[in-house]
Amino acid sequence: MKEFIIMLLTILTLIASTSWAGGKEQFINRCGSCHKSGGKAPVINPADKAGVVWKKYFKRKRHPVDISNIPQSEMSLIISYLQNHAADSDQPEAAVIPK
Repeated sequence: MKEFIIMLLTILTLIASTSWAGGKEQFINRCGSCHKSGGKAPVINPADKAGVVWKKYFKRKRHPVDISNIPQSEMSLIISYLQNHAADSDQPEAAVIPK
């Protein structure tokens, strides 16, 4: 039983770390193409806002450009990444997309 619990915790940890890594990758690929220095939109990074602000921003569809072409599964990863690395998180990230 102890071995099963250890294996289950290991699997859950790997899944969680993969999701966060996938969110960062999606953020850089999907958002970084416009939100970069000299891009079509201002540079943004997770630590630019608090986690709850990121959540509300996308829930209220505040993004000025249509992003409905991004699959919901990818958007969920991006939003989770932004919240997990927001200004008020334990691990804020401020220079993911260089300014």
